[in-house]
Amino acid sequence: MKKRVFKILLIIGALLVIPITYINSSSFIENQEWKYIDGAHIGDWLTKTNFDIEDRIIHSYHGKAKIVFSFGFRLIIRDIRTNQTGFYTNKK
Repeated sequence: MKKRVFKILLIIGALLVIPITYINSSSFIENQEWKYIDGAHIGDWLTKTNFDIEDRIIHSYHGKAKIVFSFGFRLIIRDIRTNQTGFYTNKK
């Protein structure tokens, strides 16, 4: 009985970890269109053509920022120069 519960919990855990890992990947974030909301500003719109991601750092025309977390619909960044947190929303 305990083995069965453990296996079920393991499967549920894996089903949660896989999507969270994907929406925090560079390929997912690069293929979205992000619009500025609040905080640190590295551009009004972040699209494929105006930013790159290298080692979880976004390089845009207006600066560099580290990716803190992506919820899929919301991107949280931290400006490297000012250490201020910024928020972007997914418009795709």
